[in-house]
Amino acid sequence: MQGLWLASLALLALGSALWLFQVADRRQREQRVNQYVEAQIERQQSSRVAESAEDAAPDLLASQGVREDWDNILLRAGIASARAYTARAVLLMVSVVAVCALLIGPWQALFALVLLIAGLALSLWMKIDKRRNKMTEQLPDFLETMVRLITIGNGMGTAFQTAATSVQAPLLDLMERAHQLTRVGVEIDTALHQVARLYRFKELELVAAVVGVAMRFGGRSDQVLERMAGFMRDLQQARQELFAMSAEVRLSAWILALLPVGVAALILVANNELFMTMWEDPLGKMLLFAAVGLQALGSFLLYKMAKAI
Repeated sequence: MQGLWLASLALLALGSALWLFQVADRRQREQRVNQYVEAQIERQQSSRVAESAEDAAPDLLASQGVREDWDNILLRAGIASARAYTARAVLLMVSVVAVCALLIGPWQALFALVLLIAGLALSLWMKIDKRRNKMTEQLPDFLETMVRLITIGNGMGTAFQTAATSVQAPLLDLMERAHQLTRVGVEIDTALHQVARLYRFKELELVAAVVGVAMRFGGRSDQVLERMAGFMRDLQQARQELFAMSAEVRLSAWILALLPVGVAALILVANNELFMTMWEDPLGKMLLFAAVGLQALGSFLLYKMAKAI
């Protein structure tokens, strides 16, 4: 019993340390960004400002490690406060693991921890996918607004800034971040490319390429953007139709993947002696490891099959 309490306190201390380390890292990155912006404002020649900003922009958006990757994942999921979300997730995991260790057993606590981590990853993946689909639906309207502004005589930069103020969240978050980069001298196409890379939004990278060509070489960019908006709208409609047609297959894949996990969790809670008997037996332990491996392989194959439809 004392060992379980020590393990719970160790997990709590580890979560607190990770939270404090993330706070210090966030403050350091904010200070670095502020220093960068101040250095750009102090420069007098606009040409030098643009060149310096283009060179330094990847440093603002590039990954700096595991903590930065985690912040980017939460950013793509639409979670504004990464610190608060991380603190809540760590506190929940520590609490559940401690309760399971005290009331049921250490192996059940470990299994609960694995389920919590898997549930967290699944929740974030669903949020990211939902936001990406929403942004894909909003992008054609944004492009058509730019086309109307360019048609009446506005430049590419003015059309982009005006159209960016008319969009709604979540696409508004991307446009605001791109607008912040343009304010410190970054070209519009470079800002869009960096933001698209940060959010892993391939459609926006295509828009950035078209905007870059239009700004450097001219041409009828309004026609290209209009055709791109129509193509994206048709593609989104085709995706929705395919999504509706394959709903039964995806639902079957979800059931087949989660049903064994649910049965295993029920056995651990309702009949713990059965699990412990198998775990203490060499053959039973081998069968348990084989079941976990087969479950992981089956879930992966079901995911690939559903993804291919």
